[in-house]
Amino acid sequence: MKLVTWSLATFHATAFVLAIVLFVYSRDALGAGLSGLNTFVGLGLFVALWGTTYVTTSRALKGLDLLTSERDRTVYAGRALRCGAANGMAFLGILGAVAVVAAVLNTRPDQVGLGILFPAVFIAPIAFVVSAAVGGAVGALFGIVDLALFAVAGLAGLDAEPTV
Repeated sequence: MKLVTWSLATFHATAFVLAIVLFVYSRDALGAGLSGLNTFVGLGLFVALWGTTYVTTSRALKGLDLLTSERDRTVYAGRALRCGAANGMAFLGILGAVAVVAAVLNTRPDQVGLGILFPAVFIAPIAFVVSAAVGGAVGALFGIVDLALFAVAGLAGLDAEPTV
């Protein structure tokens, strides 16, 4: 089951990033959006997203047999929604922590309280609600895709003969 978790987490993270890149590209804003990033930052963001996605995907799949059990497929749909919301909040938490630390390190000490930490305290709850909603919607969408993939795998897997 570990390979399935790795595969789904990689698929989810990659498809999500690809969808964002294609959306931004279609708005002709890719150059402006990527101008502040470098390879290290981009790789770090992807690894953070993949890590949170792996953990939440592992939790969503824990103890389920999606190939043979109808009940488990029904349970998975709800888990995908909840774990997607958790993934959105976890990734936002990582981004927020990195942003606050970077802002604190690049700001004069007398401006840290009112200029960074005070606004962050008020923005964070709203941002977490939005990230949970977006993450839940994305998780539900990927849950549907996953169930379709498992259905195809179940249909092909029952009659398939092992190859040597």
